[in-house]
Amino acid sequence: MAVMAILCAVMPAADAWAQTVPDIAARAGEALTLDAALQAATSGNIDLLNARLAVQSARANLRSADTAPNPVFSVNAVQIRPSQVGRLPFSRYADAVARVDLPLERGGKRTARVAAARASVTAAESDLADAQRQMRAAVANAFFALKAAEQRVAALETIARDYGESIRIATTQRRAGALSEGDLVRQRVDALSAQGDAQQAASDLRDAQIALAILIGREADAAALSTAGDWPVRGEGPEEPAEAIAARRPDVRADQARVEAARRNLDGAHALRHPDVTVGVQAERAAGDLGVGNSLGFGVSIPLPVRNLYRGEIDAASTALVQAEAQARKSLAVAVAEIETARRQLAQASDRLTLIEGTQLPAARRASDIAEFAYGHGAMTLLDVLDARRSLKAVELSVIDARAAQAQAIARLRAAETTGTN
Repeated sequence: MAVMAILCAVMPAADAWAQTVPDIAARAGEALTLDAALQAATSGNIDLLNARLAVQSARANLRSADTAPNPVFSVNAVQIRPSQVGRLPFSRYADAVARVDLPLERGGKRTARVAAARASVTAAESDLADAQRQMRAAVANAFFALKAAEQRVAALETIARDYGESIRIATTQRRAGALSEGDLVRQRVDALSAQGDAQQAASDLRDAQIALAILIGREADAAALSTAGDWPVRGEGPEEPAEAIAARRPDVRADQARVEAARRNLDGAHALRHPDVTVGVQAERAAGDLGVGNSLGFGVSIPLPVRNLYRGEIDAASTALVQAEAQARKSLAVAVAEIETARRQLAQASDRLTLIEGTQLPAARRASDIAEFAYGHGAMTLLDVLDARRSLKAVELSVIDARAAQAQAIARLRAAETTGTN
């Protein structure tokens, strides 16, 4: 009775699986190659847009830094006689003075300011290149995750359909008395497990579509995204030392540019100890009874550095330089570690793929072929055949995972070794 109860519970769900499994071809929408996905991300990625705007801002700051102070024009009325206001013309009871003052920077302030701004532009441009590097890595990782999800869905749906066919055969055998109820229940339970795996794979596929869509700015079309093209192949060739590559990476170059900017800011802080000079000329118009008549004059003003010696500004700039140098050393060390780690991970992923494709997959296929042949000649039970099929499908899923791992490792290494010239 317990066996019959289990049969009644699992038969409707298993029989309905053939109608509920979505067709992978029906879901296929716009197929993207990796290059097309990267192209879309280049124009639609928010991080790249922000990095481009940062470059524009840095260039604007450079133009601002490379500008001398403006002269100051002033007009004043002096020596006004209140008793004569309204009784005499203005020129008779007041002296008019027109003056122009021009600040002159000393100590190399402008040179230091421009050099710091130019280094900041270099840092912003390197940040943009690094954002592109990281974007390419993220898009490639999401692209290959989507490709693996597509292939897993196809494989698991095939497994589920195979179980459906096997259940129909087993049901016929059960009616003929050639199969026990327990064996039939076992197959139906396995079929339901395969159904759950396929449904989970379909959910993972949707997640992978959304992840890629966000990176390329195609959120509205996420459900229609699919991949085109083959898995990448690991390239062979001599490896350049990781330290040499890391020194040319955009993130490292950005931090090196910030060191230069901090050094120039320190020069500018020291230049503050050289007081600026303000020179001025004036023309004065005065009535004869008020003064000497029309006259010219000039003047010079210099701040006296007796109270503020700019020690705080110099100390702050010195600290900023030390911090920038420490960050530059850290970024170089991190870049070297990323390159070495990416190389090791790619080697491990390639070895695993070679092992599965070269050893495990042929062995699983041969075992499945032998089981099918033996079952066709009555030398093996249906359950043995199903076990062989299940083992083969498990290895095929492992191949998909191994290919995805190698592809993502290739993309990770390419990103880690990306310099300002590639």
